[in-house]
Amino acid sequence: MVLTMNKQPLNTNHDEMLLNGISGLSQMFEQLAPIVGSFADDMTALMQACITPIENDAELDKRMALIDELYSYAGSEEDISANFAVMVADKVYEYEHERLVIPEVEPSEALAFFMKERKVKQTDLKKIASQSVISEILNGKRKMTVEHIKGFSRFFGLPEKTFMG
Repeated sequence: MVLTMNKQPLNTNHDEMLLNGISGLSQMFEQLAPIVGSFADDMTALMQACITPIENDAELDKRMALIDELYSYAGSEEDISANFAVMVADKVYEYEHERLVIPEVEPSEALAFFMKERKVKQTDLKKIASQSVISEILNGKRKMTVEHIKGFSRFFGLPEKTFMG
């Protein structure tokens, strides 16, 4: 059985919704109880994976595997398993965002790294600066201007601070 999320807009007035209750909530639980009752422990664990912060890399690995598994059950983005995968992915993002350390490097090092990583030649950047200017930047003989920083940022799809050192 594939369950999909109902895309009907919910009442946007949160306070009114809390006061009056969500229409159909009791009916939903009445219908779900016989189905969900047989795997309540799994459902509880899934909900915990969606709301509980990740504490360590071992938990991160488990959540990543869970995301893969949930997506494997989804036939479309609207499937409930895909929606759960997105919620778990939010926790992965939070964990990685808190712990991700971006090393401070010279702007020329950042440029050289992304050029090598993406197989970009100096001539590919001619709309940003001439080949000789790019060469001088890469060799530490010239600093990047604001225009260079903005251009490299746009070209590589990276934040401007990447090229600011």
